[in-house]
Amino acid sequence: MSPVPVNPSFLGVDSGGSHTAVAVAAPDGTILGRAEGPGSAMRPGGAGTSAAVIGEVARKAASGAGITLPCARAVIGAAGAGREPEARELAAAVRADGVADQVVVLGDGEVALEAAFGSGPGILLNAGTGSIAYARDPRGRLHRAGGYGWQMGDEGGGYWLGRQGLMAVGHAHDGRVKPSTLSGRLTAALGLEGFDDLVRWATMATPAQIASLAPHLLDAANAGDSLARAVVRDAAQDLVDLTVALARHFSQAREVRVATTGGLLRRESALAAALRVELKSRFPQGRLATEPLDPAGAAAARAARSA
Repeated sequence: MSPVPVNPSFLGVDSGGSHTAVAVAAPDGTILGRAEGPGSAMRPGGAGTSAAVIGEVARKAASGAGITLPCARAVIGAAGAGREPEARELAAAVRADGVADQVVVLGDGEVALEAAFGSGPGILLNAGTGSIAYARDPRGRLHRAGGYGWQMGDEGGGYWLGRQGLMAVGHAHDGRVKPSTLSGRLTAALGLEGFDDLVRWATMATPAQIASLAPHLLDAANAGDSLARAVVRDAAQDLVDLTVALARHFSQAREVRVATTGGLLRRESALAAALRVELKSRFPQGRLATEPLDPAGAAAARAARSA
């Protein structure tokens, strides 16, 4: 049976470095369907590539909702599109792909803040492939800390964790630190034979491939590996540094709402546990939210409201 068009309909997109989520909404904001796919973060000159991924996931979500594209309006929260030139390029590419008649592209942080706090104040910490923190202060002004990419920052994110894990394996191999299970875990995950193969692999690996090692390091930390746990503690400290850097915008507040998002900060992860401990110690006025965020749903609801 062919899909029955629903007109108008609205799309919300959460476009990240390793993950894309799309929600389809009815005019009243009710979510009709969802779909997920690979990363589609915006990079300079890469609007067409990002739009192609967004289009593929959007069509999957539309099919599941029983509607046809283009929809009336799409709101996209895209990593890498927080500045006007990138946002404009991505919006044009998504329109050209036939996803929506009207396309609004925002930084992923602005959409995630809305998912976390509505229109209210708070600090949002994101740890995925990279890391960044956003805040909306009590006067409604937006701020950010971090998020400068793997060459300049992204401490505590996936690439940083993967690289620190590789360094720890090297230190253990040299006898500079205590033996660890990390070497065996990483070589097994990559289908390699041993340490020398891992060295060769690392010399050719892309930042995304390095970041893909982060879940294995977190698994080792969950299993009690002391070297992995030390790396995770350092990551949590760096992420809290971002939060504390934004705390100055809440100097008069007795409590500050803090939310987390990103694949590395799922509630059960070792990094999330270490972050809770570090945050309580260094930012006691922070009140950490426990509910999972839905940026794609928030973006879809925003698209419907603004029509």
